[in-house]
Amino acid sequence: MADDETPQSVDVVVPPELQVGVYANQAAVSSQAPHDVTLDFIQLVPGGGVPLPIVVARLKLSPSFIMPLMQALSSHLTMHEELSQQLEQSIETPPDSEEQA
Repeated sequence: MADDETPQSVDVVVPPELQVGVYANQAAVSSQAPHDVTLDFIQLVPGGGVPLPIVVARLKLSPSFIMPLMQALSSHLTMHEELSQQLEQSIETPPDSEEQA
């Protein structure tokens, strides 16, 4: 890429049936071939009896995509933690109020 070129943004289309998303609280990673890694997102809902883990999404990823994905997840988790800490501090610290006599 030349010095004067800037990365272009890409509009991502999310089909209507995927816009709601699915809940997952566990994941499993497996690799049975040198050219892909399988990432299963699992929903494990405890309730009465034995909980049944259900795979709600399965992704086949290129190994070359794993590191950028991990970096993006780490970056977003850090931002989420910082925002959560700021929110907790703002709740714990009331605004300065004038003392009443």
